[in-house]
Amino acid sequence: MDECKLISNVFKSLAHPIRLRIVKLLSEKELSVYEIVERLGTSQSSISQHLKILEENGIIVKKKRGNSVYCILKYQCVLELLSHGKRIISQELNEAHDIIKNS
Repeated sequence: MDECKLISNVFKSLAHPIRLRIVKLLSEKELSVYEIVERLGTSQSSISQHLKILEENGIIVKKKRGNSVYCILKYQCVLELLSHGKRIISQELNEAHDIIKNS
């Protein structure tokens, strides 16, 4: 598979608000699937589908301990990527504000 396709898959896996919320939660600490479900207030099946996508694209790792499955971020650099996204949004908003202000 070509490099651009692989990178595209990573971005697609982060292109859903629930998956971004999961990444934000996991940036704080390792969590069980149950804890993620509780914190996001979404169904177990929905969270499981999102976790599968994140795992398939190398964003998270799942580990089974006893009867629970725990999730952790595989690479902390994902958080840098999200931070860059926030910076882009902030700059765009500042530009829009300046345009409105100078109109």
